[in-house]
Amino acid sequence: MGRDATVTYEQVADIADSIQAAGSKPTLRAVREQVGGGSMGTINKLLQEWRGSHERRAAVDVALPPALQRVLLDFMGTEVAAARAPLEAELADQQQTAADLAAENERQAQTINDLSAQIEALTADRAGIEGRAAQLTADLATVRDEITRERQAAETARVELAKAQLRLEGLPRLEAEIAALRSERDQERQGRVQAEQEAAVLTARVTDLRERLDESKATTRTKK
Repeated sequence: MGRDATVTYEQVADIADSIQAAGSKPTLRAVREQVGGGSMGTINKLLQEWRGSHERRAAVDVALPPALQRVLLDFMGTEVAAARAPLEAELADQQQTAADLAAENERQAQTINDLSAQIEALTADRAGIEGRAAQLTADLATVRDEITRERQAAETARVELAKAQLRLEGLPRLEAEIAALRSERDQERQGRVQAEQEAAVLTARVTDLRERLDESKATTRTKK
């Protein structure tokens, strides 16, 4: 709701003077209509100020000699009854003014309540947004940690893969070395078997030669 335009005392006083000069009574509603809006409380306060100033001017204007004042007082006493109707009208006008002020106060109170409700709703929304922002910040930190761990795991996997590739690349060389060692082993086995066979043959020959030598020695002793 937009704010009411500022109403000045000069505006209210000029309008009240013009209404009174036209022979009418400057009521709160009449003044407010010519002002074109504004807070009734503000206009009423300024109108009361104008009335007080107007009454003070009237009091100064009636500064008459004492004798004449007594005559006027007597006359005013006789006119009190006749003046009651306007006073009652004034009272009714004041009551209407009070009712209008009460209605405006009620509207303003409702406006304040509505604004308070809006502020509470906005405060709740803000709290919810701040809570959501905090949760999103925490989620972001968690995701960043997960991404860091996954990157580290991926780097470790790449290193292991590189090592495995190096091992795979070295397999043909290792297989060739193994084949060469196996061939060398087989050759050594064959050489050992052959050497064992030759040793056996030599052992047999030695044994045979020993037996022949023993026989020869025995024959020689017999002939003697």
